Formats: sequence, structure tokens, C-alpha cells
Amino acid sequence: MRRNNQLLMSMLLVKPVTLSLSLFLLALFHLGSAVANSEKAIQWVQKMSMAMNELSYKGRFVYQQNNQLESMSIIHVKDQQGTRERLISLNGEAREILRDNNNLTCVWPSSRQVVVDQSNQKSSSPIWAPDDVERLAKFYEFSISGKDRVADHSTIIISIKPKDNFRYGMKVWLDENTGLLLQSVLFDELGRTKEQIMFTELTLMHYDDQNSFSVIPEIDSGYALIRSHSGRETISLQADAKWKLESLPGGFWVETSFRKKMPESNDYTQQMIITDGMASVSVFIEKTSGQSLSGESSMGAVNAFGTRINDFTVTAIGEVPAITVKKLAESTVYQN
Repeated sequence: MRRNNQLLMSMLLVKPVTLSLSLFLLALFHLGSAVANSEKAIQWVQKMSMAMNELSYKGRFVYQQNNQLESMSIIHVKDQQGTRERLISLNGEAREILRDNNNLTCVWPSSRQVVVDQSNQKSSSPIWAPDDVERLAKFYEFSISGKDRVADHSTIIISIKPKDNFRYGMKVWLDENTGLLLQSVLFDELGRTKEQIMFTELTLMHYDDQNSFSVIPEIDSGYALIRSHSGRETISLQADAKWKLESLPGGFWVETSFRKKMPESNDYTQQMIITDGMASVSVFIEKTSGQSLSGESSMGAVNAFGTRINDFTVTAIGEVPAITVKKLAESTVYQN
């Protein structure tokens, strides 16, 4: 009898230990699977970024923002001459945006204006293609969340969720073969869709197609030509270095800072562009006027917050949560 009791006690002691070990091993398995999933998702986004920048393609997509739907065509060429890109609106007010290695050109047929900005902008389209995905992984969780079909292409779905409340999340649908982005959805902290892009057509371009692409719009002498130079290297030298940001949300940095002279007055507007590689916020500093924003404002995915410092108004605006623009505006100080 005593021996049976000892055996029973031994079994009762062994069972919890075995169960705990099983749970521990199961947790390790799931952790390993999650890490592997995240690494594959990051690799997919890196492939997407390279494809959107390095491949030549053309297509049509719809862009939804602020309850408005816009249809656009895009031609993107990468060759020995560099990068060239053309965006044409297909509904609403006619306009065309062209980019090459040196200029960003906007054509407005209704007002018969051509604006040439020698800013060497990286992209003129709303399509997302990050530079440093590894850095983003410190502040966003990447995961493969399924498969789908978009514009007759088989796609991998990647979920990108922020690790804090200072950023929006995103889902992207990537072509299984090329990695090209076919759809993206930007969502807020409550999971509500704030912005969406979806291709209806997308094809790779061949060499003959690339030769037929011209970055010179068809305009006549009746168009007014407006030239500007907002190259960052030139304008950043004009920035008032006494304007500082005392505190930034983790992962954000000041990408550039410059100021521009307002055409209607002798006053200057200073602008700081803050980014984490995915989200971007502009902080504007200007003399206070009757139209200056005070407090918060929002329109679709864009939030803004304005506050006053002496005779100046500081306004932060960007596609980020309201708490982010508020923090950046209130962190802006003038140091004598």
C-alpha cells in the first residue's frame, strides 16, 4: 500500500513537470515560427522596394483618400539614363506629373501652367517603397498574413503593425513573382482604413516600350512656365538653426530643414520634415496670422496640430495619428 502511494505521488510530480516542459517547448516552437514569418515578411518588403525602384513597369491604379477616389496611370522607367516617371490623372482635373534625375515637372492644362521644380524628388507617386526596412522593423511588426489575387496577379499579403501609438499600420499585396506592389491599405490605431491604393493593371516594360517614353510634356507657347529650386542642399543652408525639436517619438528623425520666402510678404516659413522611413510629418514655423491653425484638425489620414510660440505659429501635419503631430508641435522650441 505504501509503495503504491509512493508510486502515485511520483506520477503526480512527474506529470506537472512534463506538462510544463511541453508548454515551454510549444512556446519556443511558436516563437521560432513567428520570428521566421517576420524575417520572410521583411525580405518580401525589401524585394518590393527594390522592384518598385529598379524595374520598369506601367499600369493603372486607383487611389482612395478622404472619401475621394482617383484613377491614375503610371509609367516608371529605370535604365542607363537613370529613373524617369510619369503620372497622369484619369479623372477629375487633368494634370500630369513627370520626374527625371533632376526635375519634378507638374503640368496643369486647365490653368495652362507648367511648374518645374529642380528638387530631385525621389518619387512623385503615392506608392510606398521604403529605403531601410531593417530600421522599420524596430518600430513595426512585419508578418505574412495570407495570399490573394489583385489585377490578375497572385499576391502575398504582408501586414505591418506599429509597436506604439505614434504611427499608422499598413497592409501590402505583393506580386509573387516580381515583388511589385499591387495594393496597399493604410489603417489607423482602431483598424479603420484611412487610405488605399490598388492597381487594376500592371505590366513590366520591355526595352522598346522604354524608348517610347518621353519626360517632356506636350505643351505649347500658351503655357506659363514656373521654375522653382527647392533642392534640399541649397535650402537647408537657409534654415534658422535655433528652431529645435526637444523630443521625438522613437524611430523618428529630422530628415531635412529649410525655409522659404513667402511670395506675398517678406516673411519666411521654416519647414522641418520628420520621418521614420514610413510615416512622414512636416513642421511649419511662420509668423502668426489670422488664418493660423490653433489646436487640432484632421482630414482623412492627415492630422494637424497648431500651437503658438511668441509671434510664431508652429503647425505639424502628416499622415500619422493625432498624438504624433501634437507631440511634435509642442516639442518645437526656439533656443537663443
